[in-house]
Amino acid sequence: MMILALLTLLLITNGSAEEEMVETVLGFVGHDVLLPCSCSSVPELVWQKGQRVVSVYPEDKRSSIDQDYMDRTENFLRTEKTNCSLKILNISFADEGVYTCYSIFSLPGTARSTQSLKVNLTVSEFVPIPIPELFIEDKSVTAVTISVPILAVLLLAVAVILTILIKRRHRTNTDPDLPAQQRMIDV
Repeated sequence: MMILALLTLLLITNGSAEEEMVETVLGFVGHDVLLPCSCSSVPELVWQKGQRVVSVYPEDKRSSIDQDYMDRTENFLRTEKTNCSLKILNISFADEGVYTCYSIFSLPGTARSTQSLKVNLTVSEFVPIPIPELFIEDKSVTAVTISVPILAVLLLAVAVILTILIKRRHRTNTDPDLPAQQRMIDV
């Protein structure tokens, strides 16, 4: 039992305590892609694709970045201390593969701990989806489409009201049951 405890302590103090998860992200050729990685406040961050270093933080270690990724990556640690995500600009099929985010922080003494997250980037050709002309809105066409039926209903309503008024007036002038108008002044 004592040996097990010592081996566990040795494992932790050598910095081998590691947490790993896998996530898949889809990116499109010629576009930017965001590879997610959250972390606690970390003094050091390394993104790798296999053995190739893709991005580092702090940036004073930029000389270790692979030439294919130089000036094509962005990280967010300067502005968001818990966002270790990596943005790769203008991706190509060559960028497809498994990336690993290593957030490294020091423990008391000389021990270091590493937290890692693997992200599988799948790259696809971007195919725009055509929008049918039926769904394209033209504001002038929409205004005409709405105002014509409203105008027709209003004209119909005015015609009905005028017809009713004319019939009433005609009925009062020609109705034989009504007494004839008498002169008010005898001459």
